[in-house]
Amino acid sequence: MTENKYPEYKIVRVTSKRQFTIPKRYFDVLHIGEQVKCYLEGKKLVIEPVHENEFWDFSTDILRELVAENYTGEDLLREFESRKYKAARALERMVEEARDDAAAGGGRPAEDVFKELLGSDDV
Repeated sequence: MTENKYPEYKIVRVTSKRQFTIPKRYFDVLHIGEQVKCYLEGKKLVIEPVHENEFWDFSTDILRELVAENYTGEDLLREFESRKYKAARALERMVEEARDDAAAGGGRPAEDVFKELLGSDDV
């Protein structure tokens, strides 16, 4: 039996500004850069590194939402395909609009675009 050289968990302090420090050994092992992806999995907060050279595949996010919405079986597959198609089309439209804006000498700040798309001020 091999021992895990990293403890199963480490307790860290959360500041009044909702900030905490990722322990160095976890930071180093995961090769965390300037950004992390956070999401809820049940009652757990999951933090994953985001690497610039990785393509962001929305499939996991779509499936996570569908499972949380209690989709199962064939309904899950149908809804997954539908949402995956809609996400791809939305990205294509964004690229087309960005190209058109750039060609016309205009454009919008990325932060505004993401707020509009995500419907959130947490961008």
